[in-house]
Amino acid sequence: MSATPSPSLAQSVHFWARNAANESALLRASLRLGLFDALPVEGTTTACSLDALATATKSSPRGLRALLELLVCLGYASLDDTRRFALTRHAATFLRDATFLERLRAELPWWGPLSLLDEAVKRGEPVEHEGQRWDVLGHYRALFLEDTRAKATAGSAEDFFDRFARSGARTQVLITAGRLGLLELLASAPRTLPELGAATYLSTTGLRVVVEVLEALGLVTREGETFGLSTEAKRLLDGKALAYLVRSLSVSAQYTEALGRLDETVREERFILDLKDPEVSRRFYADNSNQITAVFASHFQLSRKAATTLSKAHPLEGAAVLDIGTGSGVWGAAFARATPTTHVTYFDQGVVLEQVKTNLARLQVADRARFWPGDLFTHDFGEAAFDVIILPQVLNVLRPESLPGLFARVARALKPDGVLLIAEYVLNERRDGPLDHLYFGLRRFMTNEGDLLSASEYGQLLQAVGLSSSVCIPLPTQEMILAARPGVELPSRLAD
Repeated sequence: MSATPSPSLAQSVHFWARNAANESALLRASLRLGLFDALPVEGTTTACSLDALATATKSSPRGLRALLELLVCLGYASLDDTRRFALTRHAATFLRDATFLERLRAELPWWGPLSLLDEAVKRGEPVEHEGQRWDVLGHYRALFLEDTRAKATAGSAEDFFDRFARSGARTQVLITAGRLGLLELLASAPRTLPELGAATYLSTTGLRVVVEVLEALGLVTREGETFGLSTEAKRLLDGKALAYLVRSLSVSAQYTEALGRLDETVREERFILDLKDPEVSRRFYADNSNQITAVFASHFQLSRKAATTLSKAHPLEGAAVLDIGTGSGVWGAAFARATPTTHVTYFDQGVVLEQVKTNLARLQVADRARFWPGDLFTHDFGEAAFDVIILPQVLNVLRPESLPGLFARVARALKPDGVLLIAEYVLNERRDGPLDHLYFGLRRFMTNEGDLLSASEYGQLLQAVGLSSSVCIPLPTQEMILAARPGVELPSRLAD
């Protein structure tokens, strides 16, 4: 692996908030499952099939694939043209080293204790976890403030250890700093530790560890014994950005236990955070409703561009649009704003639709809205009722075996010249990227939801229900698939 440029603080914070814990969990689960041992070293013997690796590690093939595709994308595993896997020669130099593996294994028990950082900061002393006392603050000091080993370079053993041990710890320290109000206090004005303690009632010992770790991450700077946000962090977290970050970290915190037990889920498909459970799903998405709304504005312009693009294939004047799994309502709202005569039906759980109503009222399109609560997995959407049907980031909640049934119901509800729009994370044809998509897919697997597919995999499923014309158009953060029956001419690129 070659060295890569240092990311900006903005890129780092985005990664720490969204995917850093996934990275640590991926590598820890791979070690616990014995996957690194089961993979043959590239070039030394025949690469191994997914099924053979699943047998060797006593794992679910579906879950193991989610790990392997990420390991390939990160450069630790290779994938040949027959879809057989091996450990790269470079990764083998340290993942076959007994001393290095012992160092990794010493970190494995710390996932649960590190998730108790809030409590450790409040008390300033070791915390109880599963009948033992854990010096969480001391471990943070050791990881971030006292380790004198050489700086990790991309692809090195130290880089692997950093991802394995520190990535998840970075996410947790941000979660704690946001949850305990420290980020907000540091953003408002520089403060000493006693001043932070007086404002939060937290221990001085715990506060010092957190702010010094934040300093090591580049988010905090100090003058003497006064701490405040660094200049770059101030620019990054200006205005509403801080509140958005704290909300996104709250969402990430909901995955902590499930990530810590990812190996169990891969081995047994026993889901710790099971979003197929109606009560778990209701709590999860109700808690996330504000977060969904927070990204509304940033996605609205993209959705409008998609509406303009689709209008080249089907005029939107007077069109009946169905937005299935509407979330914040952003996609349907963009189509409603395309013309003053477009009518949109918003379909989702009732608790989600309540927030959608607020968003639509603000955009003044509620007068052309219909709210349709129901169950995505079973609902009948009617026959030839809609000119456009939108599936915005909803297919990833469905297991692959459920997609043919949904596509059949959607195709039935589409008018003969209608167009289906799928906004989704679409994998490349090798299924080894993009990296953000693969981490998103890992979260979908471990919450008992769906798999991400490639454009050709979607094309085959759509062709089976008569939507044999399809195109995949890249968007800045995801992809858009347009599909229709034969004879409907579809645009091949995003409208200017």
